[in-house]
Amino acid sequence: MRVQHYLEERKIMVKSHQHSYLNQASSEYLEEMLEIYRHSPEQLEPTWKYFFDGFELAQSQMASEQSLAQTDRSMGNVRVSGHEHAGVEAFINLYRTLGHLCAHTSPLSLAPEIETKMLPAAHGLGDISAEAKFSPANFGRGNMTFTDIWSKLKQTYCGRIGADYRDIQNIEAVVWLQQQMEQVSNTPQFSVDKKMRMLKKLGQAEGLEKYLQNRYLGQKRFSLEGLDALIPLLDHILDDGSNMGIEEVNIGMAHRGRLNVLANIMEKPLEKILVEFEGSHANPFDIDGDVKYHMGYASEVKTASGGTVALFLCPNPSHLEAVNPVLEGFTRRRQEEIGEHGRKKIVPVLLHGDAAFIGQGIVAETLNLSKLGGYTTGGTIHIITNNQIGFTTNPFDSRSCFYSSDISKMVRAPVFHVNADDVEAVCWVGHLALEYRQRYGEDVVIDLIGYRRHGHNETDEPSFTQPQMYKLIKKQQTAFKKYGAQLVSAGVASAEQLKELELACKQRLQDAYARIHAPGYAGPQLPQPPQRYTDILSYAKPSRREVMSVPTTAITELEVKALAQQMLAIPDGFHANAKIMKLFETRRNMLEGAGSIDWGFGELLAFASLVAEGHRVRLSGQDCKRGTFSSRHGVIFDQESGTEHPYLRGIGKGDIDILNSPLSEQGCLGFEFGYSVACPGGLVIWEAQFGDFVNGAQIIIDQFLAASEAKWAQTSRLVLMLPHGFEGMGPEHSSARVERFLQLCGNLNMIVCNVTTPAQIFHLLRCQVKREVRKPLVLFTPKSLLRHPKVRSPLLDFTSMDFQPLFVQGEQQLLAKAGKIIFCSGKVYYELLEMRDQHQEYQDVPIVRLEQLYPFPFELLGEKVLAKMPHLKSVIWVQEEPQNMGYWSFVRPRLVALTENRAVVSYVGRKHSGTTAEGSPKAHQLEQQRILTEAFGSACAWAPGQNLNEQSTYRKL
Repeated sequence: MRVQHYLEERKIMVKSHQHSYLNQASSEYLEEMLEIYRHSPEQLEPTWKYFFDGFELAQSQMASEQSLAQTDRSMGNVRVSGHEHAGVEAFINLYRTLGHLCAHTSPLSLAPEIETKMLPAAHGLGDISAEAKFSPANFGRGNMTFTDIWSKLKQTYCGRIGADYRDIQNIEAVVWLQQQMEQVSNTPQFSVDKKMRMLKKLGQAEGLEKYLQNRYLGQKRFSLEGLDALIPLLDHILDDGSNMGIEEVNIGMAHRGRLNVLANIMEKPLEKILVEFEGSHANPFDIDGDVKYHMGYASEVKTASGGTVALFLCPNPSHLEAVNPVLEGFTRRRQEEIGEHGRKKIVPVLLHGDAAFIGQGIVAETLNLSKLGGYTTGGTIHIITNNQIGFTTNPFDSRSCFYSSDISKMVRAPVFHVNADDVEAVCWVGHLALEYRQRYGEDVVIDLIGYRRHGHNETDEPSFTQPQMYKLIKKQQTAFKKYGAQLVSAGVASAEQLKELELACKQRLQDAYARIHAPGYAGPQLPQPPQRYTDILSYAKPSRREVMSVPTTAITELEVKALAQQMLAIPDGFHANAKIMKLFETRRNMLEGAGSIDWGFGELLAFASLVAEGHRVRLSGQDCKRGTFSSRHGVIFDQESGTEHPYLRGIGKGDIDILNSPLSEQGCLGFEFGYSVACPGGLVIWEAQFGDFVNGAQIIIDQFLAASEAKWAQTSRLVLMLPHGFEGMGPEHSSARVERFLQLCGNLNMIVCNVTTPAQIFHLLRCQVKREVRKPLVLFTPKSLLRHPKVRSPLLDFTSMDFQPLFVQGEQQLLAKAGKIIFCSGKVYYELLEMRDQHQEYQDVPIVRLEQLYPFPFELLGEKVLAKMPHLKSVIWVQEEPQNMGYWSFVRPRLVALTENRAVVSYVGRKHSGTTAEGSPKAHQLEQQRILTEAFGSACAWAPGQNLNEQSTYRKL
């Protein structure tokens, strides 16, 4: 039935592709069609059937001639027909392709019978003479009887390993895998030392879980029991990796089995783990930290062969699979640090749950990054810790495909389904997976199929929903007991050795427990992390003063002009677009006289200046090279050859990448976050196509960007550039949801800005790198202002200023006499300014821009603005966003506190709404005009305590 089910799936897939790919069929696609022709020809269209009828006939005649000649030479009187030769070749191919469906991969079931469709008789091979010998291509050595061939096929492909690899499009890789598996029939012989090492790691895995269960009954730990072989698997990968020249392995995983990996792979001190169970490390006055099975760790371990490997385990939230792109970005930057051979020396390993791997969309997003030039890490080893259940949900309720690993077929990754109770099979596929990754630089999947001995957590009762499954689980011996008995039976180990190993595993835990309860115990002493991670892991909680400090970011006029000269030089023979030539000429002219630099040029000057100073700059996002609004053109293209010219490269000691990303928010932002963690001294930017689309990455924002410092002491300088502004483009092209980011702000966890001049973006980006403390920056960027005639900065602003959290320039002379002041942020400032310039009666109203929203510039507002307004009676906050969105809920209590009841703090903007903006451009224009008019009319603004029904702005509330 497994074969039938699988074939039905493949038929559906092929039928859906028959027409669209007919004219460009690849060899892999033709092979798949041929397989369906051989097993279920009725599923194919007549044209395909006629095609393969002729193909089979020609192949049969050719094979017959070759076979007869060979038989006469080497097989005496035993004649083997051409049909039988072709049939044996097809039979071998059948097992290579579908043998995994008959493999014994689940510890909870008996070895399955070979299904009827996989038997020789179903393929016309039931009557082959026992004496007849064959020499199939690329299989075995020399002449073999069909009985020997079938026996080898069953052992290789229908044992405890199910190899699902024939979707690979690289023929060399397919042949290599076949040779590796078939030459040892997927049952290699391990040395006694390696077998004892496997046994020891199984004992450590089981011993930890049992000890924690008994000592801390009722505490959640998300036990590994049922998948204990994960520990010898990882241990084997590290040992093999060290022998292959791998220096560093970065690991991402969810909570199940994490404590076991920390203790028995990462070698995190047991005292530290036990202290976390005791809860004695907690500080009740701080909202920080995380549960013990989310924490990360870095270490350097000795392998079984005496090598050394550095390990980094990424911290992660409970949001399953969210860590995947974070780990990939982290690894990518670590590989770049090493240089040319980085991808061979640093390997990412991702552990997944079976339900999560197929269920979470971020898995597909991350897989899609695996072969892209700006994102590849040279192949990831994926390990599915498959306990055949998702919390309480059965597989048939959680996926539409046959295997939970089937999502990996999108990148044609080979998959090894393996029985978790056969530790030798598990370690063998670990070796295959690692060598495949190192050889071909592509992803590979190990589907480690076991079970979950307890419920979802240790307080859960699983038999409520899976009663039959848990009856079987209760009868299961542990992997340690099974393998120990196997080794005793084979004479490799003795019963006394098993007992000693169990006692040793228990004793080390008891010793750790005794140490943390000894009189005068001062807490666990963690070893220093490896030197290679020092900059990444260094952390000291900063003060508000440190976060608010603004470093010097100005550069000299000579430096600006020298950078521009290098940037705007087009190489000889490069055929630039005529409009690009004109743009570059315009940018040269921007530096003449006092200068008049626009947004796009100011931003590029920031990048160039940092590269010249030796910093790493990485900007990625959808359409980043050109820019969504055609304002950047950070990479230009030859109009004849299509060749790219990344003209910011080579300017100095640093380096820069400006990348167009896939159409993904969550996966790409996660990648850039991980990259930024591993690049503490660089400028890493992710830019949304429109700020409205950033909510596609909300999990990364909430769990990593905003909270990683508080939870894990993990810092990042990542910049989010989010185009934001109301211009009549509708609800999905107006708002980056400012209010959501401001709501996430707390305890100095990030910086939030909306800057309004080219010089400000220049200084802010440089400030982000030069500031001592590492904080993420959420930056709301303009759209219409990119070409606004007033959004220009003189050269002097680049050479004599630094970043200004608050803009009061030009308004100081109005403050002393004014009784009313308007505060705002972003694009609306220029509309207010235009409104004031057009009306004489509004000339005495000062307008102050908040360029930095968080940390809120209390001191600057008090000293530079409010302290200079003795007649202040009215403070107006103006915004384009609806009242329940934007800045108002955030700034209102802060403005009230600053005014100290000297003035009424009022609001002007759109009313409360369930959507961000109007759908009609005409309605937008009318609403913008109303907001601007009411901003300068004191009777129209809303203040706390007023009757909303009397205000024209709120009659529709």
